[in-house]
Amino acid sequence: MPQTFTMPLTWQLAPDALTQPILPNWQFHLFNVNLGSSSNPSVEQAALERVGSYGRQIGHLAEALELIVQKTKLLDNPDLTPHERDVLQVFLGDVSTIRQIKASLAGA
Repeated sequence: MPQTFTMPLTWQLAPDALTQPILPNWQFHLFNVNLGSSSNPSVEQAALERVGSYGRQIGHLAEALELIVQKTKLLDNPDLTPHERDVLQVFLGDVSTIRQIKASLAGA
């Protein structure tokens, strides 16, 4: 006589996985830092620890470049093409917006 095995009803109706993607093909990560193929990863790690995040480093560069543009009165240079002037104005606008964001969050 063959043996019959019957699964409980709850096992038969339950799906194999209890996940449903909200946005298919999207991934969310809290932190994802890819140092890439650096020629000297230990220098990059030390810079992150001593100087700050890449965002902080880029912020320092942006503020220095903003200062140079202002001190040299580069936007007043008649040799700039309209496109070059636009590029600088967009950059300076971004720096200003970031400064405003930082100021608004400093009080929060």
